Amino acid sequence: MSGAGSTSRVRVTAGVTTAWGRALHAELLKVVTLPAMWWSAAVAGTAAVATVMSVLQNVEDERGFGFEEIAPMWTLAVQIGFVAAGVAAAGAEHSTAQGMTSLLVTPARERLTAARLMVLTVTGLVAASVLVGVSLAACPTMSATALWAGGRTVVWLTAVLLLAAGLGAALRSVIGASTAAVVLVILVPQLAVFLGDAARWLPGQAGQIWLAEDASRADVASAGLIILAWTTAAQMAGIVRLVRADA
Repeated sequence: MSGAGSTSRVRVTAGVTTAWGRALHAELLKVVTLPAMWWSAAVAGTAAVATVMSVLQNVEDERGFGFEEIAPMWTLAVQIGFVAAGVAAAGAEHSTAQGMTSLLVTPARERLTAARLMVLTVTGLVAASVLVGVSLAACPTMSATALWAGGRTVVWLTAVLLLAAGLGAALRSVIGASTAAVVLVILVPQLAVFLGDAARWLPGQAGQIWLAEDASRADVASAGLIILAWTTAAQMAGIVRLVRADA
């Protein structure tokens, strides 16, 4: 009896591991092979290089600067690629047959959503870390402040990817998700003068405060909570839509 029970538990554990491995592998394969993701990465990389080169060419009196000084401006350009990647990752599920294929590979929708979230988070962290690391190295000066700004930038770009992906999964419309993400993330900082204090509660402006060199700890903490709230809400909306929808 004891031996049979042990064998049964081993089989169940192996089955769970295989199911999770299959789900993670399928989601990672989709992200890696989706052409729109590579185009988005190219946009983000080009924006990062162009921004740093522009600052290097226009700096006066050969004054040294660190990444913390250019992080907000640098991010305004680079985050466009992460918005596009998030929308593309979610949009491909519904504009093609990818969504049905995902459910065939992983019928358990809760497992599918968890695997998708894990893969997108890791992808965002890796891509953002590479771009920030290269830009940090390209700046003339390096300091603990620059590294801290780089870490916050990695977090923000990953949040942008997850926010856009959540909007895409919830709305199931590339145009709708793109419009919402562009307005919330990219246009809000440009319209902050007109929106006044209300802009602080929107993710785009919260991201700028989160990255600002001269922001107080209280402002940074508040901005971080706002970013977390928006990202969580978007992801939860997408997860609920997937779990409760028929297709």
